[in-house]
Amino acid sequence: MDHTRTRAQVKTFIVLALLLLVASTAHAQEAQDFFNLKDFAMPDFKLEPVKGSTVPPNLQLSFFIISLSLIPYTIVSCTSYIRTTIMLSYLKSALGSTQALSNQLMMGITMFITFFIMWPVGQRINTTAVQPYMAGTIDQPAFITAFAQPVRDYMLAQTRDDDLRLFAMLGRVHGIKKPDDAPFRVIMPSYIMSEIKTGFFIGFLIYLPFLVVDMVVASVLMSMGMFMISPTTISLPFKLVLFTSLDGWHVLITGLVRSINHPKWWPQ
Repeated sequence: MDHTRTRAQVKTFIVLALLLLVASTAHAQEAQDFFNLKDFAMPDFKLEPVKGSTVPPNLQLSFFIISLSLIPYTIVSCTSYIRTTIMLSYLKSALGSTQALSNQLMMGITMFITFFIMWPVGQRINTTAVQPYMAGTIDQPAFITAFAQPVRDYMLAQTRDDDLRLFAMLGRVHGIKKPDDAPFRVIMPSYIMSEIKTGFFIGFLIYLPFLVVDMVVASVLMSMGMFMISPTTISLPFKLVLFTSLDGWHVLITGLVRSINHPKWWPQ
């Protein structure tokens, strides 16, 4: 009995599927006109080798694919993403709320704060490089130079002179009389090192008040003889109360944005 009912249901499903297929085929043109599918056509673009270049087309395509894979790492290493993610990681560790602040949430907050901080750099690139290149007033080499200059200025404003001299010495780069004379291969590791140092110092300042709360809670529990209770379990509510009462997010974001050293062209 069950097999007969199952076969009947399968036949009914097949008939309905055929009817829907016929109806969709008959009214395909009406559906296309209704949804305006022609407006959603994929753009037509071509990858062509650079004419007059001494590099073979196969190598040009390989370099292009490799550069696409390196773009995310370059963006992370040349922006305030380093300082922001270190600060938020220390905040998460100091609070002890690993479940409330998930990794996806932390990365989302870091990305949008980085986008907010780097907005003037993007405006500068658009004004000095993108718009003139689209208007045809500058060629491709000038576009690359104008595109990289705001990023260089931002990185040099955050880089310590000691780190710059260190990597210039390790790279055996001589003749650097001022930071603007340093090549990009010296500026980038120097900037990363400086940002890591700054992020660690910010993390130290974040840890101090929460460390005091942990010490007070641990001392109280030990004096009461409650050795079996974890101090972090008891201190977490007090940390949250302290962080929210002092408007911690406002203080952290304000301190992070104000810790950025501005180049000369930064909007005041």
